[in-house]
Amino acid sequence: MYSVLVVDDEPFVRLSLISLHAFDAEGFDVAAEAGNGAEALAILAARPEIDIVLLDLSMPVMDGLEVLRRLRAEPPPRAIAVIVLSAHDDYHLVRDAFTLGAIDYLLKSELDPETLRAALAKAAAGLLPSGERTAAILQRRQLELLKAQVLRDLLSSAAPPELEETFPGLGIVLAPPFAVCCFWIEDLEAVARREGSHGLSRFSELAIRSLRQALGAARGEVVPFGPGDAVVLYSAAPGAGASLESSARTFCEDAADYLARYLSVKVTFSIGPTCAAVQHAPEALHVARAARKVESRIVVLAKRAIHERFADSEFSLEAASERAGVSKNHLSFEFSRETGETFSEYVARVRVDEAKRLLATTQLLVYEVGERVGYPSVEHFSRVFKKVAGISPVKFRARFCAPGADSP
Repeated sequence: MYSVLVVDDEPFVRLSLISLHAFDAEGFDVAAEAGNGAEALAILAARPEIDIVLLDLSMPVMDGLEVLRRLRAEPPPRAIAVIVLSAHDDYHLVRDAFTLGAIDYLLKSELDPETLRAALAKAAAGLLPSGERTAAILQRRQLELLKAQVLRDLLSSAAPPELEETFPGLGIVLAPPFAVCCFWIEDLEAVARREGSHGLSRFSELAIRSLRQALGAARGEVVPFGPGDAVVLYSAAPGAGASLESSARTFCEDAADYLARYLSVKVTFSIGPTCAAVQHAPEALHVARAARKVESRIVVLAKRAIHERFADSEFSLEAASERAGVSKNHLSFEFSRETGETFSEYVARVRVDEAKRLLATTQLLVYEVGERVGYPSVEHFSRVFKKVAGISPVKFRARFCAPGADSP
């Protein structure tokens, strides 16, 4: 068995490469992915069992040629085979890559299963068989299975202290507060017909990998529950300015859109209440699953437009309908039908949620908070805030007052 690292700055290219080949069935294991050369070198240093690297030549931060130069200057403990990925206009880079030790190259535009299979077979033929390598791969897989089971246990019942103690050893990064985000592939039967019984298992692995890609810089864990059913325990990226609720919703919308576009499936999601401790996860999961509902693509696009532009006082139903590609009357009807709220009610709630965060955590004056969330008139802001929150902005701040903030 041979361990493979896929390196490309485009997540979809990595996903496409992995989907082209039945790696497991032919003795290859996709051990990791990297988005640039620096990440690739770090993974190679931490994962000495990796044998084969599929390496893009043109990447930000550190390109493929620099990776090859560093591998030549400081060779890993044992030989690895590098297959470079290139575009049509990268032939001069491919020539340099061969002089630096690459064994083969693949044109991205002409890549197909047979071409990839042949390149992997060529790479494997130049590597010595190793029982130690196979043992390392199996150990990693067992660790991943154990990690997934521990996270499922965490979500099924309140975690005892001894369960949390296993997190560091399993590589589980879970720091409250976090949101419990549920994802479903709604047309799983069609996927099963399309992929076949064996293909469905591979498809599920691709869906989980896609969710991990969508997490990007954010912290979190992806927990598989079954074909077409996964949970993400989501913590915002360090330094993120938006509230966790807003950040989690944006992540879910982006992740659902990513899966829908690149796996050709219909994806829905729901979000549970914020967990201030890991023991809160089972209840949050219950709430999220109970809230499961199917939203159309136009409503998802409209919501995304709202979360992106709610601070713009000129933002309107017409602007959202342009983003969704439908008339404003059609969007208004579908939005109310699917969400149970009018478009304007949803916009007001998003704005007030952000205003609450600013009032509780900053020293901005009330009128400044109103301006930040799309209400240039402080009177209008105060009326909307009280209607949505049941309390005026001034009284809200007095109750959840940030030290030094303006007082009533």
